[in-house]
Amino acid sequence: MKKLVLALVVTGALTARAHAADKPEIAPAPAWVKPLAIPADRAKPDDAPVHILLSDQQISLDRGRQTVFTEIALKIQTPQGLAAGNISFPWRPETDTLTIHKLVIRRGDQIIDVLAAGQTFTVVRREQNLESATLDGVLTANIQPEGLQVGDVVDFAASVSSSDPTMQGHAEQIAAAWNGFTIGRAHVRLRWPTTLPIRLRQVGGLPALKPVKAGGLAGVEFTIDDVQPIQPPKGAPVRFALGRMIEATDFGSWADLGTLMAPLYDKAATLPAQGLLRAESERIIKASPDAKTRTEAALALVQDRVRYVALMMGMGGYVPADAALTWSRRFGDCKGKTVLLLALLRAMDIEAEPVMVNALVGDGMDARLPMVGLFNHVLVRATIGARVYWLDGTRTGDTSLDRLTVPTFGWGLPLRASGATLIRMLPAPADTPIRDTTIRIDATSGLTSAAPATVETIVRGDDSIQLRANLANFVGVARDNALREYWKNQYSFIEIKAVGATYDATKGEQRLTMTGTAKMDWAGDNYETDGTRVGYRADFSRDAGTDKNAPFAVPYPYFERTRETILLPRGQGDFRVSTATEIDQITGGVHYKRHATIQNNVYAIEKTERSTVPEIPADAAPAAQIALRALFEKAARVEKPMGYATTDADLAAARADEPTTSGDYVSRALVFLGRGMRAEALKDYDKATALDPTNVYAWANRAITRVQAGDYAGARADFAKSDAINPRFGQTFIARGMLADVENRPADAVAAYTSALKSEPGDDYSLDHRAAAYARLGDVDHAIADMTARVEALPDNPYVLTRRANYEAEMGRSTVAESDYARALAIKSDPTIYLDRARHRGVRDPKGRQADIAAAFSLEPADAGVLIASGELAAGDGDFAKASKFYTQAIARAPENVAILIARGIVFARSGDMAAADRDFAAARTRKNVAEAINELCWQKATSGIMLESALKDCTELLAKAPNEASYLDSDGFVLLRLGRLDEAISVYSRTLALNPYLPTSLFGRGIAYAQKGDEVRAKADLAAAERITASVRADFVGYGVTPPEGW
Repeated sequence: MKKLVLALVVTGALTARAHAADKPEIAPAPAWVKPLAIPADRAKPDDAPVHILLSDQQISLDRGRQTVFTEIALKIQTPQGLAAGNISFPWRPETDTLTIHKLVIRRGDQIIDVLAAGQTFTVVRREQNLESATLDGVLTANIQPEGLQVGDVVDFAASVSSSDPTMQGHAEQIAAAWNGFTIGRAHVRLRWPTTLPIRLRQVGGLPALKPVKAGGLAGVEFTIDDVQPIQPPKGAPVRFALGRMIEATDFGSWADLGTLMAPLYDKAATLPAQGLLRAESERIIKASPDAKTRTEAALALVQDRVRYVALMMGMGGYVPADAALTWSRRFGDCKGKTVLLLALLRAMDIEAEPVMVNALVGDGMDARLPMVGLFNHVLVRATIGARVYWLDGTRTGDTSLDRLTVPTFGWGLPLRASGATLIRMLPAPADTPIRDTTIRIDATSGLTSAAPATVETIVRGDDSIQLRANLANFVGVARDNALREYWKNQYSFIEIKAVGATYDATKGEQRLTMTGTAKMDWAGDNYETDGTRVGYRADFSRDAGTDKNAPFAVPYPYFERTRETILLPRGQGDFRVSTATEIDQITGGVHYKRHATIQNNVYAIEKTERSTVPEIPADAAPAAQIALRALFEKAARVEKPMGYATTDADLAAARADEPTTSGDYVSRALVFLGRGMRAEALKDYDKATALDPTNVYAWANRAITRVQAGDYAGARADFAKSDAINPRFGQTFIARGMLADVENRPADAVAAYTSALKSEPGDDYSLDHRAAAYARLGDVDHAIADMTARVEALPDNPYVLTRRANYEAEMGRSTVAESDYARALAIKSDPTIYLDRARHRGVRDPKGRQADIAAAFSLEPADAGVLIASGELAAGDGDFAKASKFYTQAIARAPENVAILIARGIVFARSGDMAAADRDFAAARTRKNVAEAINELCWQKATSGIMLESALKDCTELLAKAPNEASYLDSDGFVLLRLGRLDEAISVYSRTLALNPYLPTSLFGRGIAYAQKGDEVRAKADLAAAERITASVRADFVGYGVTPPEGW
């Protein structure tokens, strides 16, 4: 409340200076003051501590003297409002005369004259800015009226009369700054002799000022009722925060200010002919002939060897101390330091001049009237060669001229004897990051185990100087703790081991370092990289009011860079850069760039944010808001390979600590799943849902795991739980799609994955599996459209191109498939791509198939997939010895793959080595999944056309235990087809298709059986239906040696 009274009283009272008195006078108001009646309180009842009924400001401007009269009347509303009775009047005794005119309390019809009752003011000197090395010499007259009560109206009036010979008769004043409080009635009046060329400017919606002349005086006057506080437009540059204000000055131009002030600096900036300061100058000159080096030395002397103390007392307000005095004191204010630096530079024949600025609100200075009081700082503008350097003696650490930038003061006024005009002070966009962070995480042992991490942040420019100064306040353990707290706030997922901080004075860089171990969050099978988000949830909305169309300020100059490197586990497949990573966009006045790569299992990303302009126009803000919000949603992630296998380190870390939260149990379950440990994962999901029954992620992921484990009823129960929490949760739809897949309901799978994509647009798994479901429905166009969407999102991903090529090939679109395979191989020469192309070339292009397998072999001769393909190729050529050799090598690489063991047994059988074949077949039956092995035995014997009776026994054995398993029936039907038992084959195939209507091998096999029986209509219908689902099915059957009649 005390600040409220001071704010209303001091406005305009301390803008001029002269010798006066060290205690206030008590006297009536000057005769020229017009008395005003205090209006009634018309404000609506509220909880405000006080109501300001009247704020009256009357100003008399004369050549060489200014008097500011102020009257305030306020009503005490609440007990808290009694604090407003603590009344203070500040003034500078060297320049001002303070006169108290009245202090009364109005209580109903009673008027209590506080001063007449004998109360007096207490005068104190309060240097309120000593902590910032400022001496202003201001005195304060304070009084607390006795007996003040709620409901009283406090009415006081005072004037400050000022005269400053430095101003040489000039007059200037700021008035009517009614911005922070509600005022019942505000009145302002200015008067001046008509011989004084006063100019006026009003802003903030104040009435237009039209001076009225009478009796040798000119003046303006107006009254406003119900003045409301001004809320500056949100996000606007600082010039829009000035609010209501009247400026009055007799300076005709900015050049007049230069003419007034320049001689003061020229006189003070004289180097003595001899003495200590002259010796310092000679030392610098002798040390180097280079002008830049000399300037750096002079600046270092002023910054480092002369302490900063702001001297605002007496003549120190405007007049600088001379260079020799400042040097002898070893302290000085901005004026004294500027003069000292000017003296040194001019002695070295370096062009330099003082420039006045406003360090706080220089923005918009060009629109204001010329007034000395608008400036609060001065610095040096030096010119060496063709380059201008801004030198500020009050700063520290400016050891290199090349690192200096234009200060962001908006405008400056060079102090020249004639012709001075404002100059723009706007730096160019930063060309070096001001904050530069590098992160390195070594996750080669596993994604969820503790990963060694190092982080380094380099701070440059003024921020580095401030940070260095802050760190200097801490030593030893306190410094270490402060750094640890900083890093903990920045990267909470890293357990800190060591921290450090060093300053490089030659580069002007403060370096902060931290090492530790990171616990990375791979939820959702991806990791959002650290500190690489761009944009933000911008809100450029504004309420209607004054300056609604003001521009929006942009942090300027501003440049930040973050680089992160993540070393990824090898042998796990291909990690991927997320689709939304790449960004190169200018919006909201900032250039956002982000780029990431993965090479040799090292993920590297760089993000920069660099402001290009200091503000953007209001009409550009709506589009910028949309763009910035959209950018913020585009997180940069590194995505796990499909089928990532949990490493030993991952598993050990997961088992080392028992989770304590539902989310932690879900995370550990994912680790177990990465190792195929479904039972352990399901136990953790059980604990997760028990700890937090609202954890939709736990319910949905348990449903997925239950589908994979064959617990379809349990999965459906989890769907219901998940839907009750969030009926639009994407993972639940994915689980439904998976269940539809295994239950051979492709139409339902399409619907489920479509819903998942509405929840999570662009989800890879959903797009892939919806494409597969479309393919099973024979909807070729939609299947390829989904894969095309993935290609468009990842145009440089060879595996996505290959997957689309596979669909195209399966749908019989071999030309476009070949194009995609070629594009993929041009991006990366990968054996898996060659093998996919070889598989689809098949009998259509045997030479191409052979060349692809050879190319794959040259790249990865020990890869199990490559060895299997080589074995198949050799077996097809009748070279059984070579084929068995390849299969043997493949078995060594993938001993759990029962299909390879059976393929080798088939080769042995075809070569006549039945003993070896029987050994492999018997070994296959000992594997963990016996049913899978027996079905593979039945199928491979049948497709190879050997041991058909044995194959029939294999299938019969399976169907005795699982008579409705479609895959077993499909194998059985093909055996019967090859045996010529056509009716039985048709019957078995029909049973299969009743379970899975979209199984192309059963459709095609039944079509051949119908053809061999002469039923052309049914045959052609089944053959066409099969090829609509998978066009390559005909080539597969040709490879088996079972074909329909020519032309069918």
